[in-house]
Amino acid sequence: MNQGMCILLLFLLLLGCDTSKTIGNDLMVEQYVLDQGYAIVQNEGIVHEYILDKKQLMEMPYVQYWSVQDVDPLMYVGEKISTSKFTVSGHPLDDNSKNDNQQTNVYIMSSATGIIGGYSSPTHSEMDDGWVYTIDGQTLEQHTGISYSAWLEQWQDKYK
Repeated sequence: MNQGMCILLLFLLLLGCDTSKTIGNDLMVEQYVLDQGYAIVQNEGIVHEYILDKKQLMEMPYVQYWSVQDVDPLMYVGEKISTSKFTVSGHPLDDNSKNDNQQTNVYIMSSATGIIGGYSSPTHSEMDDGWVYTIDGQTLEQHTGISYSAWLEQWQDKYK
């Protein structure tokens, strides 16, 4: 076998490994949505990727995304964050009065270490209600148990 063929074969093997890793991650994210009890209507796959840095924790829309997670975002600073989008049914926000089609958008955040969590919004809008909801449809106030102003003060003190 000549050198060119060896390089091509090695490249294809490496590409195959990366592809299987991506497929495995996609299946893991999809299973996470199903494990939440939602029926998947549409899987749009990864819709946003970024490397998290601390200053993003003070910028929109990242403040929204991270505000409704159960983990400290500082654990993920420097990591690539992938956000996958699903349209689902069987979600508490399906019954939102503005949600005509009884479906909800669910966004799942993951990194190389696994699933981080997610957030949701009624399908009638792309988060035009002022804030995202937790993955299970709670408001920020319901999730944290404190008012927005008290939460914002704590957030700014911690992530400035």
